[in-house]
Amino acid sequence: MKQAINIKLNIDIKNLEFIGKGTQGKVYRIDSQKCIKVFKRNKECNNEVKTLLMSQKDVHFPQLYEFGVNYIIREYVNGIELNEYLLKEKILTSQISKKLIELYEAIVNVGYLRKDAAIFHILVMPSTELKLIDTAKAMKKKSTIPSLLISGLEDIGYKEDFFKFLKNNRPNLYAQWINYSKKKYKKMY
Repeated sequence: MKQAINIKLNIDIKNLEFIGKGTQGKVYRIDSQKCIKVFKRNKECNNEVKTLLMSQKDVHFPQLYEFGVNYIIREYVNGIELNEYLLKEKILTSQISKKLIELYEAIVNVGYLRKDAAIFHILVMPSTELKLIDTAKAMKKKSTIPSLLISGLEDIGYKEDFFKFLKNNRPNLYAQWINYSKKKYKKMY
């Protein structure tokens, strides 16, 4: 893939709503449809551009509108982080469990090497559809078991419910995932 093109933006970050920050950079809301992620390092921006381009035909990933050397403008996902959603709702429903598997299958289908996601990178939309918002490392590490996801569910008390759903509905995945390795992945505030 070619190096991202640097486009001079007519956006003043100081006038935008700050959404959050992570290890790679900061995200600001442009309007109800779009947000901008400004990266600390150009390489990480390029990685996220590549992975978003791979996933543009799948509803589980944000639409990419524009990018430059150190930023992307993508779809603003109006949702709540999965961990916050589960703590608020106090139940992991079979519907959400099914959608987590659909998200995993979407990750597989778009061709990501890392078939995993941190629980706080999965957003639950008002329709209860799920979207994965951070894909920069999707081609950096190879994994077939979603250990970060399972570890995140375990940390908030929903691993057993998820495995029960897997055992009853997707025994093939249950057999593969039951011996996952616990992972620590902290959110930056």
